Order: sequence, then C-alpha cells, then structure tokens
Amino acid sequence: MRLNMKYKYLLLLGCMLCSLGSKAFEYKIPFTLYENKILIEVVIEKKKYNFVFDSGAMSLLDKDMVNMKKAKNVAIDLEAEDANEQKKKLSVIQVPSLKLENINFKDGYFAVHDFTAINERSCVPIAGIFGSNLMNNLVWKIDFKEKMILVTDQSVATGGALEITFEKEAFSNVPYTKLNVRGAVIDLVLDTGSGDALTIGKNAFDKIKDSTFLEGTGPSATSLFGNNEGTFYEDSVAISFPAAPGKVFKGVHTTAQGNEMALLGIDFLKHYAPVFDYKVNKLFLNTDTVPVSESLMSWGFGLAGIEGKLIVINMFNIPELQALFKVGEQIIAVNDINTEKPNKLELCRVMELRKQKDTLVLTKTDGTKVTVSKMNLQTYF
Repeated sequence: MRLNMKYKYLLLLGCMLCSLGSKAFEYKIPFTLYENKILIEVVIEKKKYNFVFDSGAMSLLDKDMVNMKKAKNVAIDLEAEDANEQKKKLSVIQVPSLKLENINFKDGYFAVHDFTAINERSCVPIAGIFGSNLMNNLVWKIDFKEKMILVTDQSVATGGALEITFEKEAFSNVPYTKLNVRGAVIDLVLDTGSGDALTIGKNAFDKIKDSTFLEGTGPSATSLFGNNEGTFYEDSVAISFPAAPGKVFKGVHTTAQGNEMALLGIDFLKHYAPVFDYKVNKLFLNTDTVPVSESLMSWGFGLAGIEGKLIVINMFNIPELQALFKVGEQIIAVNDINTEKPNKLELCRVMELRKQKDTLVLTKTDGTKVTVSKMNLQTYF
C-alpha cells in the first residue's frame, strides 16, 4: 500500500524511531495471507489486533483505537497521499508499546485514519498498518511457504541472493529504488502492502507500452482513501534492476493506474524469499529457484458492496464480458446467494465463491441470469 507523506517539523520527525532492547535477538512472526495482504497479530494495551505488514507505508492506526489510555497526541502537520493520489491530512499519535510476539516497540508513531471503509470491504477486521518506520533498523525475512517472518537486529546470511540497494523516505522509511522496464528507468517502491506483482503509473506506462495490452474500465484498485477511477491497463513485461541488469525477470504481470511511483508487490516478491535489510538498506532476492509459469486466471471483472448493493465495480474491455453486463450494474444474486440487499456475511460468501469456483451464475435486476467463467488473461497480452 503506497502512502506518501508530506510534513513539517522535519528535524523533530527525524528523531522518531522505535526503541528496542540492546541485546541481539531473532524471532519468528507467523502471518496469514488474506487477499494478498500479509496480516500479522500485534498486541496494544493487552489487546490483540490484525495489522497489515506494509513496507510501502508508514504505520497507521484506526481512529477507533485512538482513545487508548496511554497514547499521546503529537503536534505534527502531516499530509498523506495514497497510491491513487488521493490526499488527506492525518493526525499523529505516539503509542508507548506495541508488541509483536516477543518484540516490544516503544514509543512508535502512527498516523490516524478511519478504517471503516476498509473494514466494510474486508472480511477480516484490520486495525492498523505496521509500516516501514517500525521496520527500520531491523532485518525482515519473509517466508511465504511457511507463512513466517524472521525478524532480527543482525544481518542474515543471504548466499548468492540478488542484492538491490534502496534508499528510504524521510520519517516513513519507505524503501525505494530504480527499475528497468522496456528501456525506461522508473522509480520503484518495494511494497509488501501491494498485492499485485508490479503496479506502475499511467504516465510511465505510456512511455513503455507496446501493441499488446488489456484495457479496463472502472476503479482497478482500492487504496487507503478510496478507489481510483477511469481507465486502467494490464500487461506482461520483463524487468531488471540497474544494479544487476543481466538478471531479467520475464512475464511480470503489470497493472497501470494513476501516476504514482511504481510498486513492486506480493505477487512478485513471494517467489524469491525476500529479505528487507533496513540496517544496510538492501533487499535480497533468492533467485536460485525459477518460478513455475502459471496461467493468469481472472474473472475479468470486480464486484463490490456499495451503498447496500452488489455492484460490478470494474471490468476489462473484453467483448464477451461487455455483452453480459456493464460497470455500475447491480447484481441481485450470485448462484444461490441473494445479494439484492447484501449484508456483510453475504458479501463475504460471494468473495469466497469467487475464490473457490471457476464458474458462477449472476442474476441482474431484470431477472436475467448470466454465466461467467474465469479466463486466462495471458492470452490477451
């Protein structure tokens, strides 16, 4: 999840670091992967909460948690901009203690945001974001096979892994670097909060696009402050890093939306046992194992609960789909689930069906039933 911060009082903010004990340590943090988001369990004031593990943002806290007994308001003028270029001013609080397994992060700083809209879309309650300002000065090795994060204050052995040096944004410590794409060099955020393999801005995409890409209509992604609007694109590209131009990653699924910096996300990182070393400012990727080529299966359209209705929120401009329905159209049933006035449970059941099934029957408001099946998007690139 990309979250760009603009702020005043730079000297003050530069001092905001989490405090840990002075002894060397190494712990394993279990996580779940939900909707391509890494969810970890944290403890604040003896209560457990789900947080998104997100290197592409600073730490955030749901406003409903702000009334904690010991949280302190911080007088900081903070403006945040999400991946869809929507801006908001956020207040900042200081949390005396946040525990992640046996690690105690002291006096961490969190921007405050209303997570209501996020939790309306999520079937798992999310109370905050564990961001790069808390990850800083530590080493985080993500094992997607075992669903485990190894965190330590010592650099770990990485063998012959590909080394990608990154810089860090002031205050948030979000890591960013450069990326080679079709002859262009673009700015890149290393973002565990982004579910896609690669997301780039439309301006950058205009410079590198070829004749084979897929166009879509509607918001392609939901970010912290809402949906992006308009047209989006999907493509498959080859990428490399300036530090190792000879190592080319082919067939990287790419989404083009907005005009923000590019994001390298979960669908890419999960193949390479990534190690985020904030001590030496490097990302290590284990490239010994070549990912198995997989079909890019998709429904080709998105559904979302909006104002008490189930709506087709986006769709690829594929004639077979466009003949069935259009963006903004209401769906009153999915298989045997009545979605005319869907509650949270019914919306979550629909989401599970979309994961489990390859074919669905949708009912439109006029009673027309249409059968839809997953398609391989690779055939369109």
